[in-house]
Amino acid sequence: MDSSLHFLVKRAYATPSLRQNMMNSGMICMYSDFSGQKETNDCGIACCWVYRRNIYVDSKQVTVEQIGDSVHGELLAIVYSLEILGETLAEMETRPKIAMLYTDCSCIARLISKDSHLKPQYEEMRNQITATINGLKMFFPEISVRVKYISNHKKNNALHKIAHVAARKAIGKS
Repeated sequence: MDSSLHFLVKRAYATPSLRQNMMNSGMICMYSDFSGQKETNDCGIACCWVYRRNIYVDSKQVTVEQIGDSVHGELLAIVYSLEILGETLAEMETRPKIAMLYTDCSCIARLISKDSHLKPQYEEMRNQITATINGLKMFFPEISVRVKYISNHKKNNALHKIAHVAARKAIGKS
């Protein structure tokens, strides 16, 4: 992990609600985020996840045809985080019962719902997210996978901030 993120790790351990999730061996918590640079169409997507007192961070830069709005980028970050979840679960000897993926995309519940009418660019991403979650349920039926809006807790959530910083660093923003 980047040494500049150590202060956020300390803050995460000092926050009771985050520390509780970090210590909970029955749950893996993941925080996804997106950062975009419209001038170059470069995006950074990142995931910070915690399990059994360990904090992990992964990010990558991607280039898209057109960034558009941030919702598309947030959906990309969710897909990326679900891919990481699948790889992580496959490597574990002891798996959690719950995998909770948090996003700061406020319309996530509506977007993932099968009943919603989406813009065409969101529909493909929704289908990919749904297929990935269904695949995870098939390979790991004992694990409940949930995607949830982080809501009011975003502002003081050091783990989400770690994902945010990693996404920005992936495209060279400070």
